[in-house]
This record gives sequence, C-alpha cells and structure tokens, in this order.
Amino acid sequence: MSGAFYLLYRAFKKRLEREQVALRTAEINFERQINEATIQAEQQERAQIAMDLHDEIGALVTVLKINIYNAKNRIDQPERLFGILNETSEFIEKTADTIRRISSRISPPTLVKMGLDTTLVELMKTIQSTGKMTIDYQSNLKGFRYPVESEFNMYRIILETVNNILKHSHTEQLQLSVMRSDDSLKIAFNYIGKGLNNEQVQLLLRQEKGSGLKSIQSRINNFRGNISYGMDEKGKAEILIKIPTNEIRN
Repeated sequence: MSGAFYLLYRAFKKRLEREQVALRTAEINFERQINEATIQAEQQERAQIAMDLHDEIGALVTVLKINIYNAKNRIDQPERLFGILNETSEFIEKTADTIRRISSRISPPTLVKMGLDTTLVELMKTIQSTGKMTIDYQSNLKGFRYPVESEFNMYRIILETVNNILKHSHTEQLQLSVMRSDDSLKIAFNYIGKGLNNEQVQLLLRQEKGSGLKSIQSRINNFRGNISYGMDEKGKAEILIKIPTNEIRN
C-alpha cells in the first residue's frame, strides 16, 4: 500500500513539475512577444519619421529651391520678387513647423526643459486643436520632476494610450488624470465609447495584433507597474495605470 502511495506521489510531483515548467515557458514566450512587439513598434515609428522627413521636408525644400531660383530671375521686377519672397517666407515657417512636429515625436524638447506635466499640457492642446477630441487634463505634478528617462517612458505610455483611444474608442471627450502620491503614480483615462476589458486585452496581447498595446505593456513592465482595462454596460470605459514610486526613481 505504501509503495502505491509513493508511486502516486512521485507521479503527481512529476506532473506538477512539468506544469510549472510549461507555465514558466509560456510566461517567457509571452514576455518575448511583448518585447518583440515593442521593438517592431519602435522600428515602424522610425520608418514613419524617415518617410515624413523625406516626403514632407523634401518637398518643402524643393519648393524653397525653386523660389530662390525664381527670385534671382526677378530682381528687375520688384513686385514679382516681393511676392516670391513672401511665399518663400511662408514655406520657411511651414518647414520649421513640420520639423518641430516630427522632432516632438522623437523626443519632445519641452520634456527635458520643463518636465512631464508641461509636456502633457502641450500634447493635450495639440490634440484638441485638431478638433478630433476634447480632453479634460488634471494633474497634481505641479512642476514635480522624475528622472528624464522615466518621464520619457511615461510620456510614451500616455501618448500611445491616447492614440489608441483616438483610433478605436469613437469618443469625442476624454478625461486624463495624472496623480502622484508617496508610494505611486496613477494615470487614469476615462471616456464614454468603445473600450476593452482585461480579458480582451490579454487575448490581443497573445495575438499578432495589438502592437500598440504590447508597447504600452512593455514600458509598464519596465516600471514593474500594472495596467487594468474596464468597460461597463453603459459604455463607460476606464484605463488605469499604477506605477510604484520607487521604480520610477530607480
């Protein structure tokens, strides 16, 4: 009898060990998928920036070159020359705006100088100026600074989440709250529209889709933080991110 129990115990133990190995392997593969998706998303962003530089800046520079050539041939025609110079001035301003917009996608200059709070205020104004969505932004940061690299990652998390909401939520109003405490930083997105719950997000993370979600999850994992998604029957959606303060400062 004792021998039979011993054999059953050994069989159960081996089965448990196999299941633990399988679970750990699945976790490692899942983490690898998230990291690969993050790299892919960053490569796509770089490719888009390169395309914008080539197409938008290249076209504007070509127009400026043509205008300068025409101006040289209109020196004896003051009125025509004046018109060309005015047009050239407008294109120079447009070129500068385009360069600022593209450079902000790489690393907002305000982030280094003024911090996360001021950068988010500018981002919300930029989004609202498009007329696509009204954003109620609230924060208690009030000039408080985290390490620049941490602020950049938090900015990218918020930017990517807002972009996802813009693309998929079918909402025109968003409430964004960024609140710090002694033990954590909480970032909350609330809106009425199309949203996801945690189960749906986990399903997307395990599929080929959802590169934006994977990029967000990867950055949050780097902070050892957590993110939750909620959606009720009335169409109220919430995305809540919590990052431990000691992980932000490290």
